[in-house]
This record gives sequence, structure tokens and C-alpha cells, in this order.
Amino acid sequence: MSAAGLFAPMPIKPVRSFQGNTMLKLYHSPSSNSTRILWLLEELGVDREIVVVKVPRNDGSEADPRNPHPHGFTPALEHDGHLVSETAAIALYLTDLHPDAQVGVPVGHALRGAYLTWLFYQVGLTEPLVYMKGQGLLAQDPAMRGLNESMMLHIKHTLQHGPYLLGQRFTAADILFMSLFEMARPLLGDCPVIDAYLARADRPARRRALALDR
Repeated sequence: MSAAGLFAPMPIKPVRSFQGNTMLKLYHSPSSNSTRILWLLEELGVDREIVVVKVPRNDGSEADPRNPHPHGFTPALEHDGHLVSETAAIALYLTDLHPDAQVGVPVGHALRGAYLTWLFYQVGLTEPLVYMKGQGLLAQDPAMRGLNESMMLHIKHTLQHGPYLLGQRFTAADILFMSLFEMARPLLGDCPVIDAYLARADRPARRRALALDR
């Protein structure tokens, strides 16, 4: 295959024009990244519509045509005529939209920078490295293995001063990390700090979200 063919762009569906629906509408696939947003919505306590959709799989199954995500993945969020996709972007959008719930950090607050950092540290570094470890790829790459070890030390050091990533303040960043670490717990080895962190994930909003995750 030529280089041009190897790096050919993925097909992108045309962006739909939405008609000013102010109700939050989450496109959700059970036991996927959108479960994290379901948990966040429960923490926020806001009205929303949940649309359960199928996502593309390795078995060749196609995306649900109702899903506005350009690649058919979840989560995808519609609000007031706009589409927001990608987990961290949706988390930031929702917590900025509902500051009174205090699950995010508003612009101008001293912890805003740390909040943004942890949101995107999770999706930009932690989740990819956890995936690589699960696939056995870190064993082949000493540099990435060292980065993974450094990353975990940083996270554990932060949580030792916790109980959450922002100290006493639980945020959407914790939802992203707790969801990932619970799924990947067998990959993390003996880690009492992470175990204690995951124990704090047993929140009423999370239990409600898991009951809806079907």
C-alpha cells in the first residue's frame, strides 16, 4: 500500500443541521465511553434524553444512522442546535453549562488550570498508555514503558494528597479516571492508592448511571 493510501482520511459524515432543541440529548452505547457521561449527567442532576445506539465494531457492524457523531462513536451530545463529541470535550461543556453542580471548575477559579489539565491528561496520555499496556505494546518500547511508569507515579503522588485529583474537590476529571482505572484495574498491579480512589467512586450518581447503562 502506498503512503498516500495508508494515511488516507477517514470518511466523515456531513454535519447535520439541528433545530434548536434545548434539551440535552446523549447518544449512548452501553458499557462504552458514554457511560462516563451518563454518570456525569447524574451528578449534574439535569434533564436529558438518552438515545441508545449501536457503534461500529470489528465484526463489520455499521454505525447507527441516528448517531450524529461523524464516525458513529459514542458519546455524542446534542444541545441547543449544536453537536459536541469526544468525552473530555463533553465533560467540559456540561460542567461549564452547569457550574452550580460544582462538578467542574469555572473560568477564573484558581483550580481551573488543574481541572483542564487532568481532563486532557486522561484522554491524551493516560488512556492511550493503558490501552498500549493492555495490548502488550509497552513491553516492546522502553521509552513508552518509562513514560507509563512516570505517569502512574504522578497520578499516585497526586492522589496521596487527595482524596481526589483536585484535593478535596470531586470533579468530572475524577469520573474519567475512575471509570478508566476500574476497567483497567488488573493491569495496574498492587496499588493501594488506586484501590482507595476507586472505593470513593461508589457514589449515588454512579449507581444510578450503572442502572441506566443498558
